[in-house]
Amino acid sequence: MAVKAAVKTRTKKRIRIKAKRRAASKSKRKSRRKPPADLKKLRGWLLEEQERLTAELQEIEHRTARMDESDRANELSAYEDHPADLASETFEREKDLAIGESVEGMLNKVNTALEKMERGTYGTCDACGRPIKKARLKALPFATLCLDCQGRLER
Repeated sequence: MAVKAAVKTRTKKRIRIKAKRRAASKSKRKSRRKPPADLKKLRGWLLEEQERLTAELQEIEHRTARMDESDRANELSAYEDHPADLASETFEREKDLAIGESVEGMLNKVNTALEKMERGTYGTCDACGRPIKKARLKALPFATLCLDCQGRLER
């Protein structure tokens, strides 16, 4: 009888300990989902960055359109362009296209961060679900991965 009572007592203690651990891990998971305290500042920065990138993208598109118009005008002229002039124009066009692609990529990241803020998932790593450190979000507000996951991705 004494042995059975001791086993029951130990079993009950183990069950209580496991329940406490589960409750603690649930509260930790809930706290992970809380957005960072500086959310308003980060949202403001992201909105400013979105506006800046959109304006820069429009400027690049406008510049590219002007180059296309000047190409059409040159085709109609009786003078031929020097090969170096053509190479310079081609280089500038390619440079604008590359910068435009980069700006579009950054704009997509900013828009994704703003969408995550709306959904309430901002500040949570997309890969592991753990919170992204505040220092990382301040340095890179559109980060979607924590440092550990980003490091694994880059290897």
